[in-house]
Order: sequence, then structure tokens, then C-alpha cells
Amino acid sequence: MTPFAEFIGGRVAIVLASLLVPVAVASQNSRPAPPIHVSTHLVQIGIIVRDKNGAAPALTKDDFAVFDRGKPQTISVFTAESAASAPQPLPPQPLPPNTFSDLPQVNGPAVRSITIVLLDNLNTLSGNGHEGYETSPYWMEDLALANAKAHLIEFISTLDPRDRVAIYGLSDTLHVLSDFTGDRDRLLPVLKNYQTTSRTNRDEVEPGKWHTPVPGEFNPYMDAQALQLAAITNERRAAATMSALQSIASHVANIPGRKNLVWLTANLPFSGSALARILGPAQIAAYPVDGRALLTRKSPGTEWEIDDQLGGVLGIGMPAQSSEPIGIDTMQKLAEETGGRAFVNTNDLTGAIRDAVEDSAVTYTLGFYINSDSLDGKFHELKVQLHRSGFGLRYPRGYFALKDAPATQDDRHNSFLIAIKSPLDSSAIPLQIQVSRLNQPTPDSLSLSGSIGIHDIQLAEGDQLRTGALDITVIEQDQTGKVLRESANRIHLRFSEKQYPDILKSGIRFRKSVQPQSGATTLRVLVQDPATAAIGSLTIPLAHVD
Repeated sequence: MTPFAEFIGGRVAIVLASLLVPVAVASQNSRPAPPIHVSTHLVQIGIIVRDKNGAAPALTKDDFAVFDRGKPQTISVFTAESAASAPQPLPPQPLPPNTFSDLPQVNGPAVRSITIVLLDNLNTLSGNGHEGYETSPYWMEDLALANAKAHLIEFISTLDPRDRVAIYGLSDTLHVLSDFTGDRDRLLPVLKNYQTTSRTNRDEVEPGKWHTPVPGEFNPYMDAQALQLAAITNERRAAATMSALQSIASHVANIPGRKNLVWLTANLPFSGSALARILGPAQIAAYPVDGRALLTRKSPGTEWEIDDQLGGVLGIGMPAQSSEPIGIDTMQKLAEETGGRAFVNTNDLTGAIRDAVEDSAVTYTLGFYINSDSLDGKFHELKVQLHRSGFGLRYPRGYFALKDAPATQDDRHNSFLIAIKSPLDSSAIPLQIQVSRLNQPTPDSLSLSGSIGIHDIQLAEGDQLRTGALDITVIEQDQTGKVLRESANRIHLRFSEKQYPDILKSGIRFRKSVQPQSGATTLRVLVQDPATAAIGSLTIPLAHVD
């Protein structure tokens, strides 16, 4: 018998039923090789091992040693997976009619790699010329995204059908070009029609030194004003970039195994460590590709020297006169901390993209257990050694051993807002819903019959029971995104230890009747664990419901 929740007049009742048809909420990809993941007290590390000839197969657990903050750990989990052993792709298995899921559709045993491509209009600059009394920039990078797009098209033209690729764009916000597919004919038209116009002008975020003939403090004043404007604009740019990465991380959170982020970008004056902290828990390895390719430097003249006392917002004097292209350090730090690789100062962008996608040809997963005392809320540096010479290792450089502290109201509110604003569904809590049109209890109403995966729900244990809660919100929106109506309910969970294993497999069932408002085109269903603020979100276009 399996618990389900039924919404009746604003009340939620937990009942036991044996007549419902099971709605399985299960992973759609069985690849067991995450770059890094902390589950209860198990730490898993995904490792890429390569020599001069490529990937290194046939290693065993005894070939590795793992250290957590310098202390050796006992390897309790070991797996090795080779892309060469992946079978030929199976036909996609679509969801049943009128059924929707927040899990990305990456179909199982034939999948060789999972890659997210991000075309970055926000952080590739335009307008590298200069006007009037501004010193010209040292580095020229116009058309960086157009260049990267051309190379991406070249790569996608030869895409292996066993690879799953999703393509997103980042301008002022994140937008979806195509979710995961191995179909070249689907991806290429989308890419060819994509506009690569930059959303950021160089002179706003990377100003040059002023050199007017006005005597006194006028030129330093103008420099200070330019730096202040750049700081404000770059802060806004950083917030939009991090929000986009958070949406991507939430979207793929329940796809097991290593995911590659091929980030076609250029100018990233942000913290690589902060970006890595967003991607790491979602098991994403970053592969930033600098669309500027081989950069031609404009040699600085001797007439206008950089005033070191200005010290600009980025710590390098006036940004346009930086001694190296801005963003390279961030790309390298981000790649290093997530176990990926940065491709900078190269014209072979097609090869860079191919190398990123194929980097996980052979992946090893090592796991070790830590006790509760180690959950100190701090960053734990990891070191992996191989008892063989001639190999290079790439793996995440650490993890945050987060304490099991309850989420605050602000945590829950912020998580909810991110999910609402995101164009991508969040799979942090797996959610699957079947929608039926019917005339009961009111004409033109809809019946939502769903299942919620509880594997990652935080439940309290005691007296042979597991208890917790889930908040379910249904939002009706019109075609502009305006909210027409919102309803929220809380489900209180209470399972015996005997019931729990079966519920892990089937999920929590729920039913809800909805009579959409006039003009409603979309339902957004959100499920949140109030203990952790984790959220699953699902978008249901009403036009797709028969």
C-alpha cells in the first residue's frame, strides 16, 4: 500500500491506497560517475585519468589513494566506466500522453556523455573601439561569440548520436534553445538562427584611462567615475550569470553522473571559486571556452602610463589596459575546481569543444565515508594520487561539508523565486504529473495526478517512523507570464520503516483538481522540502493537454 495525498477544499489528507497505478519517479540515466557528490556521509569523486595517448583504462581501486584535508581515506566505493563500451543509442522513450516530468529527457543505457552548451551573449563584449580621450583597449575581442558559434556548428555537424547535448543562451536572462538531444538535425537549425549580438558594451564594464588636456584632477575624476559605473554594471552582470548557472544546476540535479558544461564565453570578471560552488553540488564539470581565440594585443604606448594608485574595481588599474585578457584566471580556476578544463588563447575552438565533450571517455568514481564530526560547514580540499607514473589526473579540488542545519524562511523564499524565474524546470525533487481534462467537480477543470520522488527529502527518524513535509504550489500564468492565481498546500509525511523502501521506489502520489482561470496558458507546479529549501518545478503548457 502506497501513500498519496489528495487536495480537498484546501485541506490535504494522507491516505493509504493500493488501487492507484504506480507512477515511477526514477532516474533516466544509469551512469554512476558523478564528479563529486556528498550524500549523507558518503563523498564520491569523479576522476578523469589520461596519458599522452588519451584516456587510461584498466585501473583498479588499489591504483588510487585519496586524501581529505591531508588525511588518507579508505576507498569504499569504486567504479570505472568507459564510453567505448556504451551501446548504440536506443530510440527515445517519450512520456505517455498528457504526462510531464521535471527530469530532463536523457534516455538511459545508450548515453555516452551529457553536455550543456552555454552561448554567452552577456559576457562577450562589443565595442572594443574607443572615442575621444579614452585610451584604446589593449585587447580586441569583438565577434567572440560569433566565432565560437561557428565552431560549435562545425562540432554539432559531427555529433555522435550517443552524446546528449542541451544548448542554452545567456543574455540578460537564461533562455532555452534546445534541451537534451542527440539529434543533429534538431540542433543545427536552432544554432544557425541564433543571434550572437553582445548584451554588454566594453566601455561600460572595461573602461580605459582618460587623457584629456584638462589640467588638475579632472582625468583621475573621470577614471574614478568610469570605474564606479563598471563596478555597478559588473555586479549586475555577475548576479545574472550566477542565477543562470543556478538554474542549469537545478535542472540537471537528478541526472546521475558527470555532466559537462561547455561555456562559450570571454570576459568573466567574477570569482571562479564562487561559480564552482554553484556547479559542484550538481556534479557539473566546467569547460570554459574563450571565444576570443588567439588574442591580438594592442601594444601600450609610452605616452599614457597606467596610474597604479587608481587600482580599479578589478584590482588591475584601468581594466582596458589590463596586462592580460580579463576572464582567463576565472576560467582556469573554475575548470580546476570542478574537474574540467579551460580552453584559452587557441584558434582550434572546434577541437576544444570536441575535447570537452569527449573528456569523460573513461571515468573513475572513488567514494569514501566521513563521520558526522566532519560536517563542519567548511571547504574540504581533496587530493587524489595514482600509484602509477605517466598519467595526469583531473578531478574536483574539494567539497563543502555542509551541516544538516534546517533551511531558513529566506532560504525557502529565495529558492522559490529562482525556480519561478527560471526558464528551466528544477529536478532537485523529481516530479511527474499526468493531466486529464474533465468536467468534475466543475466544468472545464483539470485533474492532476502526480508522483514526487522522496530520495532527497530530509526526513526525521524516530520511534520506527520517518516524518517530514512537502509544500506544493500550483501557479496559473497567462502567455506573458503574469500570475493569474496561486494555490499552496502542505503535505505532512509519516512513514513506517517498513513502508519507506517501497515509497522510495514509487514516490508520494498526489491528486489535485484545477479549474484554470480565463486566459491561463501555463501551469507551474512547484514542490519544496521546507527542511532544506530544495525545490522541484514543472511547467505544463495547457495547449499540450488533450
